[in-house]
Amino acid sequence: MPEYWNGDIPWFSVVDAPAVTDVFVIDTVKHISLAGLNGSSTRLLPEGTTIISARGTVGRLALVGKDMAMNQSCYGLQGKAGDAYFTYFSTYRLVEALKQRSHGSVFDTITTETMRGVQVIYPDANVIEAFEAYLRPFMLRIKENLQQAQTLTQLRDTLLPRLISGQLRLPEAEATVEEVL
Repeated sequence: MPEYWNGDIPWFSVVDAPAVTDVFVIDTVKHISLAGLNGSSTRLLPEGTTIISARGTVGRLALVGKDMAMNQSCYGLQGKAGDAYFTYFSTYRLVEALKQRSHGSVFDTITTETMRGVQVIYPDANVIEAFEAYLRPFMLRIKENLQQAQTLTQLRDTLLPRLISGQLRLPEAEATVEEVL
């Protein structure tokens, strides 16, 4: 349905999964509208949700950096309140075991049964709390750097064609960059 698309809500699919060395996803290729969110089976995943791809490219991970929806080829995993990083890194540690247990007639698939088949070590709440507190500043900095990189990429993509064509002079471009930063 056309009215479901091109809204303001990021719509995660496997193509949006960050590189293996990255963690966060803060924007997606496709976006849905509020009508798309309300008129389909998807739901809004809150920031801090771990997404794992279940079909196709099995086991790709992303940590949701801002609220977004996702397609049906992924699972959204949420731990208990306040343990987003523990959930992400625990899942990261289990990806190979999940891949080994995946199955399917055409493509490997992670199912809810696959998830139930792996053991998760869940330490005492105090240990998780300390883990979260230790990691939080690092993870927030990583997310801020990603947001800044995306802003700078958009700025480059906007200014460069105008500079090359002569529509914009260097002093004007410098002023624009200073406004953004």
